[in-house]
Amino acid sequence: MFSLTKFRFGNLLNLRNQFNNNSFRNINTLVPWSKQKDLNPIRITGANKEYLFSENRKIVDFTSGLMVVNLGHNNKYIQEGFHKHIKTGIGYTSPFFGLEERERLSERLTNITGLKEGKVFYTNGGADANEVGIFLALEYLKGLGKNEQYRTLSFKKSFHGGSSIVSSLISGDDRKIGKLNHFNEFTNKLESIVPNPYLSDNGENTLIFIENEFKKGNVASILFEGSSGTAGIVLYPKYFLQKVKNLCNRYGVVFICDEVMSGWGRTGTLFGYQQHNIIPDIITTAKAITNGYVQLGSVMISNKISQHFENNLVLTGLTYFGHPLACSIANKCLDLYLENDMEIVNISQEKGKDLTLLGKEIENNVSVVKDYRNNGMLGCFELNIQDDIKLLKIYKDILDNNIFVFRRNNLFFTAPPLIIDDNILKETMNKLGDIFNKYI
Repeated sequence: MFSLTKFRFGNLLNLRNQFNNNSFRNINTLVPWSKQKDLNPIRITGANKEYLFSENRKIVDFTSGLMVVNLGHNNKYIQEGFHKHIKTGIGYTSPFFGLEERERLSERLTNITGLKEGKVFYTNGGADANEVGIFLALEYLKGLGKNEQYRTLSFKKSFHGGSSIVSSLISGDDRKIGKLNHFNEFTNKLESIVPNPYLSDNGENTLIFIENEFKKGNVASILFEGSSGTAGIVLYPKYFLQKVKNLCNRYGVVFICDEVMSGWGRTGTLFGYQQHNIIPDIITTAKAITNGYVQLGSVMISNKISQHFENNLVLTGLTYFGHPLACSIANKCLDLYLENDMEIVNISQEKGKDLTLLGKEIENNVSVVKDYRNNGMLGCFELNIQDDIKLLKIYKDILDNNIFVFRRNNLFFTAPPLIIDDNILKETMNKLGDIFNKYI
């Protein structure tokens, strides 16, 4: 299927480790976003390409975990990065030492994002990358003497992480409720108040709202996803982010682009913002930068912002900053994303067109499907069902048919690995349509 020389996967049969049961009662792990009482998770024992294995079951991983495993499971080329790192003997080093893999990764990240002469700050994942991005924007403006600019804005429908206070509060959906119960006093600085743009008016009402907020003179930064993710795949009008960036330039507001989910070929371009012909001031990413093998987030900042820190302390940090193993794996993944003039990204663009056609066909023929929205290989079905018991039944039916999709409320997401076989993609979409059709 691929001409890419580095896409080598393991033997399917050797990965099926046998257990007496393919599920187990999870007792000691506190599972996120879940009531713990009746959890009975399926035991995953192996994976290969687009499949997860559980005893004798093959489950299509149709949202790449949580939009993470873009390059597929069990990629042998990526795994070589582990062996390369282990041979160095390095377990861990302080961030104050230089590391070849980290410096190589930083140079590559600034080049491919268009932030040449900029710098990269490393985190453990996407949530803390967004938090650091917001902080660095505030520090930069403080250095310019613009202390009156203290607010960060985001969309009403958005999600920027759930593990840190800042990333949770700047998110615009109900997953921040838990943090709001304890940290509501910060919401005058972290505001998810921007109405999402409509295709019907080319985003004009949203742009008017943004400019009116900018005119108040107290907005420090705006945090938008390169392409809307699990808040609902709210599609942007053409070149919408370009118009937002122009407003940011006019009013001295820092534009932060969250590419944690939309990055790494997920939308048919390497990063979502590239569809809008802009270069943000700050770009955050995580997830597929390592294909999920190791935790890593990164914050890429422009030269304009990085210059502030030439003579000012970077007043943030973390123990596992740019861990050498994570950087080694990330470089292996970048080899694959960039090989043959980003052939895997171009292939995903074509698969994305198939996804859209298949999803729209289901929308037009299955009455419970209100809408199918998709950008590249990042999409979701929105069902016109609000009964959570019924939605949970549909979700279980999908899993019983050996398909895993991420679900949030009445949204069922489609984001398969970029390497998924064309026939498996079509078969899985058709199965989803058949399952939805049972619940008319």
